[in-house]
Amino acid sequence: MRLANASKFEIAATPRISVGEVLGCAWPALILATACLLPYLSKPFVIDDPYFLAMARQILGHPKHPMDFTVCWNIVPNCAKAYLLTPGNTLMGYVLVPTILTGAHEWVAHLTQLALAWTAAIAMTSLVFRFGWNPAHAIAGSLFLVAIPPFLPMASTAMPDILSTAVTLLGMERLAAWKVERRWTQGVVAAIALGLAGLARANLALLLPLAAFYLFNNMEPKKAFEQIRQKFWLWSPVLAGCGVLAAIILTVREHNLALDPPPIAVGWGKIPHNVLSYMSYLSFPLPLAICWSANRLKAGKIRSLIALFAVAASLGFSILDLYLALFLASFGLGALGSLLIEAWKKRDHERLFLILWIVIPLPIAGYLHLPMKYLLPSIPAVILLCFRLMEGFAPSAKRVAAICLIVFCAGYSLLILRSDAEFAEFGRDSMYRLISPHAKAGERVWYNGQYWSYWYAPLAGATATYQSGPQPKPGDLLVVDVLAGGSQALAPFPHRTLVDATTHKYRFGRTMGAGAGLYSNSFGFWLWGFGTSPADRYELWRID
Repeated sequence: MRLANASKFEIAATPRISVGEVLGCAWPALILATACLLPYLSKPFVIDDPYFLAMARQILGHPKHPMDFTVCWNIVPNCAKAYLLTPGNTLMGYVLVPTILTGAHEWVAHLTQLALAWTAAIAMTSLVFRFGWNPAHAIAGSLFLVAIPPFLPMASTAMPDILSTAVTLLGMERLAAWKVERRWTQGVVAAIALGLAGLARANLALLLPLAAFYLFNNMEPKKAFEQIRQKFWLWSPVLAGCGVLAAIILTVREHNLALDPPPIAVGWGKIPHNVLSYMSYLSFPLPLAICWSANRLKAGKIRSLIALFAVAASLGFSILDLYLALFLASFGLGALGSLLIEAWKKRDHERLFLILWIVIPLPIAGYLHLPMKYLLPSIPAVILLCFRLMEGFAPSAKRVAAICLIVFCAGYSLLILRSDAEFAEFGRDSMYRLISPHAKAGERVWYNGQYWSYWYAPLAGATATYQSGPQPKPGDLLVVDVLAGGSQALAPFPHRTLVDATTHKYRFGRTMGAGAGLYSNSFGFWLWGFGTSPADRYELWRID
């Protein structure tokens, strides 16, 4: 239950929260994160890690131009500047500078992520208190944050998703503290964190208008205008956050606005698939649809639930990926739509705020992809909304349900962690096995690819090739990653001979390919799954 006098959104009467109380409730989540991540400190860099490491290297030499470096990806025929290929997301480059300074070791990047995970867990614990919940909810809230995939899997990478979650939580928690206690240090930290969030993930610039909405006490326009007239200074952290974001963008921008998505990565045709993915995530792995369904049953609204199930079942009549995704997406859409309508009818400011927080990833549905990792900064809102949905249940039932869900989510995260480590090791080991012996023998080895290739192929002794750049000559060797567009790399060389290849069969399931798309829903709707693929292969060719 809520703390005394903290019902709805009136949290001004909530007792002052001490650091000791927050840490006392956060330690289970901190232990869970540490125990799960420490075994993977030496996990190889994977997928987009090399991109952010290259950004960190660029920042060392040119701190005001973090994206003014060349990227050669298979999705484009030629190399191009980073700012032409991806939106800003530059904050992670600055965070990874210590990794580069200490020798670019994997364990340094992973320890950095662990520290960010701790920050997020502690901020989540405090945020639960700020919303008027008791210590049991604070413990459960931080545990849910860490356990729900893909928090732990993304904390084992060098990508900005845990960073974006940490700055989002820090900004929102400090803003909640500022709303109640009005300390200038709280406002300053809130402004900085909210301003930086848009540099961690470009769509998180939307947190600034969301934060402005949060500071109102209710949804009545007259009362809202009156509040602005009487306490305009209350919105100073939001205005300062806008200033922080604008100042940094103007300082580090290149030839385009740092928040603009590149033309190659956007398109109307991407929206249906991304929206379908987003809605299915609300049912799994996020528990929103489950908690909403339980709430409907508790309230006796079984008819609407049966109707929704019938609609979802008519769409999801097969176990095939698409139909199962449609089934889950139907429940996700039903839950979100029902909660939104209910919040608007009741003028429930808190619920509407949490829903708007949850939908922050949705405006980027026209982007190249919308994987589950983009929803990580919205998981705190899902957890807080689930707390509200489960208020009417007996404490013992909620306790059992929370424990079961946390254990399940943590186990699922561990499966993903183990599988993704195997995925990363296969890429790194293949680079060294295929390239190193020939490079040491004095042969010229080339690579054309992304993911691991960008980091480990040069370390193994290979040289980059691309369409308008240097090309392999007859007698040279070319290594390709089949999953990362190997056929495109081989197309200019019809006369070639296969020299060697590596293949792999995953023992713990997989995170990419064959329907699994932890890093990109373009590869599949699910974060983890079984299956084999002919793309699980690296090849070494000799150009004839």
